[in-house]
Amino acid sequence: MGRFSAWTLGLVAAAVLVAAAPAEAGQVIVVDGKHAVRVNDPTAPSKAWIERSSAGVASVARAPRKKQRADRRAVYRALKRARASKRISASQARRWRAWYVRSIRTYRHLRGARKQQLGYVIDALEAEAIRNLLSPTRMPAAFVQLERNRRYWPSLPYPAARDQVTFKGSEIVYVFFPGEGLQMHPLTTFKKANLIHGACERGEPGCNRAALRSLLDEMERLAVRRSRSFVAWEYMFSFDGGTPPWISGMAEATAIQAYGRAADLLGEPHYDDVAREALGAFEALPPLGVRTTGFAGGIHYLQYSFAPRLYIFNAFLQSLIGLRDFGLIADDARATRLFEEAEPEAEKEIPYSDVGDWSRYSYRGPESTHDYHELLREFLASMCTRRVAEIYCEYADRYRGYQVDPPRLTYTGPDTTVSKQLTALRFQVSKLSAVEAKVYRGDKLVYDKIATFRRGTGAFAWRPRGPGMFTVRLGAKELRTGMGKKDRATTEIEVEPKP
Repeated sequence: MGRFSAWTLGLVAAAVLVAAAPAEAGQVIVVDGKHAVRVNDPTAPSKAWIERSSAGVASVARAPRKKQRADRRAVYRALKRARASKRISASQARRWRAWYVRSIRTYRHLRGARKQQLGYVIDALEAEAIRNLLSPTRMPAAFVQLERNRRYWPSLPYPAARDQVTFKGSEIVYVFFPGEGLQMHPLTTFKKANLIHGACERGEPGCNRAALRSLLDEMERLAVRRSRSFVAWEYMFSFDGGTPPWISGMAEATAIQAYGRAADLLGEPHYDDVAREALGAFEALPPLGVRTTGFAGGIHYLQYSFAPRLYIFNAFLQSLIGLRDFGLIADDARATRLFEEAEPEAEKEIPYSDVGDWSRYSYRGPESTHDYHELLREFLASMCTRRVAEIYCEYADRYRGYQVDPPRLTYTGPDTTVSKQLTALRFQVSKLSAVEAKVYRGDKLVYDKIATFRRGTGAFAWRPRGPGMFTVRLGAKELRTGMGKKDRATTEIEVEPKP
């Protein structure tokens, strides 16, 4: 842990002010019976946040197919076994079976894309049953999601990708993934809980303690016991190569953080118990849990339980933030230990996210999109405000610079060349940019070319037609942020006659 300088504390203070600002309102489709309306909700995450926090590309959904009797029998058998073991009540078994039968009937009357959305959700439920994964602990979330989709797809407004959908009487957020229907999204739901908590802490209109309590109570009922030692909130759709059900370290940590904060705000110690039950995800190895060995040799917490060698920088930091916050709020030694076991690995990993003018999304992975770069910067700033170590402040500041600083463009030669000779007009540029080279003889433009160059050395090939003094004007426009910041460089080059 580094000692903090005056510069660091200044950055901390600035970040605290940013964190205290009201959150950007998100749009939500609210379903009330057979009607739905799109509303702006200050306690809903923005769509941009959902885009940033949903990594990868969803799998291509299967085409709608005729429902097989074997699939239906598997669902019925799962319900029968659960009822025989007395792990679900008779009323639950009847209700869930009725929802399933109604979904099949609705599916048969749908056409096109709407049929595909509901079909995927039915297929996913049946696939769990066939694989003997539709256990009593998974049934509440699975059947509620099925019923939500059955109600939505016959006639309600067709959503856009990543739209958020909620249903009257429920605070849970479903997100639309094209081809995979409305999917319960634990990370977005618990982010919403944190936004409500933040509104209450700041005394803003978005504060709704009853809604916060309702959300957390509902999510507690939908938690899945993945082992005897812990509960989790599962994702029930295929994603980035992963087959459901899977969990996310980022979502689990955000849930733990949300329950801990609400326990303090609402005076409800039971929520601390729920959070403690979820800590086991950070002690279990994948695919059950999210604990693995990081590429620097320490403990790393995974974004996806199905991807044990995918080290995503932003998700790891949020896992640490959630654990640290709960450890402090609830005075929980176990959460604090889990944070302290893995935080040194994060300090070693963060430098590997830097490519010199931007960040990487994952270790040895692609460069971040604009949204993922901002998400990583936000989490680094959050670690900075918590005074964990100065390295987080340094990289938060550096990555902000990559976003707002203009490119630096320097002409590096030559100063002379020979007529008719192919000449490299060399330069250095500090960040990914569109670079234009123009060569003038007096007022006459004799050469004009533009190309994209990454950070480092670049050159344009120019063949002067005759001797004389020429003016070289270079311009660079950065490409990543959309801010279009520029830099220029001008020099003279003497072209000597060909010997």
